[in-house]
Amino acid sequence: QAPVDADMVMPVPDTGHSAAQGYAEVSGIPYGEGLMKNRYVGRTFIQPSQSLRERGVKLKLNPIPDAIRGKRLVVIDDSIVRGTTTRQIVQALREAGAAEVHTRITCPPIQWPCFYGIDMPTRYELVASDLSVEEIRQFVGADSLGYLSLDGMVEATGAPRGDFCRACFDGEYPIEVPEGAGKFLLEQPTTS
Repeated sequence: QAPVDADMVMPVPDTGHSAAQGYAEVSGIPYGEGLMKNRYVGRTFIQPSQSLRERGVKLKLNPIPDAIRGKRLVVIDDSIVRGTTTRQIVQALREAGAAEVHTRITCPPIQWPCFYGIDMPTRYELVASDLSVEEIRQFVGADSLGYLSLDGMVEATGAPRGDFCRACFDGEYPIEVPEGAGKFLLEQPTTS
């Protein structure tokens, strides 16, 4: 899905590696590494504040200028949650000399929060909750943006659609979630 003319397909480490390799193989565009990951920085989307998330991204991912300078890149990542990480990556790649940055995401837009164990923000904080794909593209600053469709994602697994929780993509929760519920709804309080 979402083909584009480009010079190199590259992953956002580490979550985009296998999808980037597959995209490169199917598209015929060479695969390459354009970002170096600092292994000592964890998931940035779960940091409690915007400033910590931004600082974490700068510490976590560093462009490799010699690999990307002057190239039209297809950048593959697993998801866009708030959009700020993707925006920083696009900006860093441009500053390192990328001619174009085409972002491809291996899932549909995340529009709904998770109440089942993934520390995801409220719906208000999810960039795709109120913005179209074009508006998200503008927000992150990419030349183009493509998401894998929900049907395409399910098809890629080879399992039936009903075998998966898809709530963060389509808002259909397997267990009814009361209106106004917070992300800690299904967590048990700890006793001391």
